[in-house]
Amino acid sequence: MGRINAARVIIGGLVAAVILFIAGFIIHGLILGADWAAWGKEGHMPLALSQGGMTVCWIILSLINGLTGVWIYAGIRPRYGAGVKTALIAGLMLWLLGGLAAAIAQFSLGNVPHNVVVVGAIGGLIADLIAIVAGAYFYQEA
Repeated sequence: MGRINAARVIIGGLVAAVILFIAGFIIHGLILGADWAAWGKEGHMPLALSQGGMTVCWIILSLINGLTGVWIYAGIRPRYGAGVKTALIAGLMLWLLGGLAAAIAQFSLGNVPHNVVVVGAIGGLIADLIAIVAGAYFYQEA
């Protein structure tokens, strides 16, 4: 097994991060925006950041997830082979560790409306799969 090409992980991770950020806006802003607004209007988010602060956090989260997903792809690629199937496995791994785990925690605590958790988790799975496939396209061994 060779070394992971860090420069290509960064390039692919940035591509994935852009896709994840846009998908997050579509899922939580357009599809679930009214649900989030209603929930916030009921006073359930007293400690929420400003819109600018939230945007910065979502950018950072998108970068972390994009880079991590492509890094997972690079790490499992020697065993599973290069290509879409391996990228889908990496995307699923990313979602299981981040998306599903967070959704289960939110669901169990009841601190977010259940429809928001379910739609967000399903949308997150789709976004993770697409983003990591796209980011993996840019990854090549050194």
